[in-house]
Amino acid sequence: MAFNPFDLDGIYDTATSGSPEYWLSLGINLILSTIIGGIILIIILTIFSKKFGDQISYGNAFLLVLIANFINFFGLIGFILPLLPSVPYLLYILPVLIWILLLKIFLSNMSFLHIIIVAIIAFALTILVVPSLVGMVSGYLNLP
Repeated sequence: MAFNPFDLDGIYDTATSGSPEYWLSLGINLILSTIIGGIILIIILTIFSKKFGDQISYGNAFLLVLIANFINFFGLIGFILPLLPSVPYLLYILPVLIWILLLKIFLSNMSFLHIIIVAIIAFALTILVVPSLVGMVSGYLNLP
């Protein structure tokens, strides 16, 4: 059976399948990962701005991370992947392309080469570092 992105019954079933605690936990994790990811992105951008002299708007970093988290948390890439041809490592290439697009939109003053480098670093850190930091912080806060 082919994937149908317009299957509203399937989307409704997915949205209503979780308990209220699941959605509360998802919201708390979204907020924590946005704060932690924003801080990490600001550290990366500060290093790049000092090294290369790029003008950076730090307020856009948290909004950028929030949008990237929405894409990651709610599986929007899972909706896009079946529509694209079978490309090796597309599961890793597509999020990096989304990071590049978001960085270009929100931090348009940076050079494109720096955006590509920051996108790869930010994607790797959001996959490898941010989840463990969110778990550690939520453990300290005694959250679900």
